[in-house]
Amino acid sequence: MNGKLKTAIIAVCIFGLAVILGCASFMDAITPCYIPPKAAEYADANVPIMLPYTTVFDARIVDKKMDYMHFINSMTEDAKYEYLKGMTAFHIQASEEFQQAVFSPEGPLGLLLPTLFGGTLGALLIKRPGDKSKKELETN
Repeated sequence: MNGKLKTAIIAVCIFGLAVILGCASFMDAITPCYIPPKAAEYADANVPIMLPYTTVFDARIVDKKMDYMHFINSMTEDAKYEYLKGMTAFHIQASEEFQQAVFSPEGPLGLLLPTLFGGTLGALLIKRPGDKSKKELETN
């Protein structure tokens, strides 16, 4: 394996580890979350909703826009607001629990991906006893 390919593989593995271990927004962008269609209408949020699911990132946007719309709307809509706000908070909490279960160090991705990246780095960087370097091959 040439040096450029090895460097590229190591860079991809390190980048993968950084994304997995340190990027909460990446996890929010791929974790599904249910948003009641009425909540999105109330918030007047333009978020992509696919078969009433969206992402935790978009659910948080809807949550913030609901606060804004409630501030603007009259106080007569308190019951509607409290209901939709409670439903949105409930679904965000359920999605965050799902996210913690999947991406936590004890979860499937938390165990699998660092192991794959770490194993790949180890396989590239550790020389086995029977392996010969390019210099050794050229001299023989």
